[in-house]
Amino acid sequence: MTIQAPVHTMNQPIAKSAGPIVWRGWIGLCLFGLLAVHTTLVAAGHATDDSAHGDQMEIIAPPVPAPELQLRGIDGKSYRLSDYRGQVVVVNFWSVWCAPCRREMPSLENAWQRLKSSRVVVLAVATQDEPETVARFVQNQGLTFPVLLDPEGEVPQRWSFSGIPASFVLDRQGRIVYRAMGLREWDSREIIDRLNQLSQAD
Repeated sequence: MTIQAPVHTMNQPIAKSAGPIVWRGWIGLCLFGLLAVHTTLVAAGHATDDSAHGDQMEIIAPPVPAPELQLRGIDGKSYRLSDYRGQVVVVNFWSVWCAPCRREMPSLENAWQRLKSSRVVVLAVATQDEPETVARFVQNQGLTFPVLLDPEGEVPQRWSFSGIPASFVLDRQGRIVYRAMGLREWDSREIIDRLNQLSQAD
């Protein structure tokens, strides 16, 4: 499917299942749009559960410049998206409290191990999580790609989505060329091939 620009998509709403956090009006927006989005997904033949979608990545045509991203990682370092210009970047928004996100992480780690020598970078942005919780999860899962912290959940407002997991693939010019709303098998042959091809493109 070819689309003109990113639009809002519902996967797992970005709101913790417990606690008083209200994410600046996004909760109401998600609830308001839930029925309409569900109807649209069913009509389009998309699964509405949290099963993996294999190689299904939506093409963004024409590509659009990615919003700037500057966050601190769990390693204490500062990460800027613009520093990775010239490389293919997978930006994955997730949270420890999101079950599909947790399920997706092993395949993302496998993909990272296979692609990091091919100028492909994975940046995982943990949104609305306590840093200590993220650090424990990363250590327990043996994740080695950079994990960035967005504890207040501010970054997704600039990236035009309303549910997680949500991933965006940037070409070497820093433009969004693919997006994946929901759980994906990042180490599938189809996705690995697409990312490799993108890293070799002029």
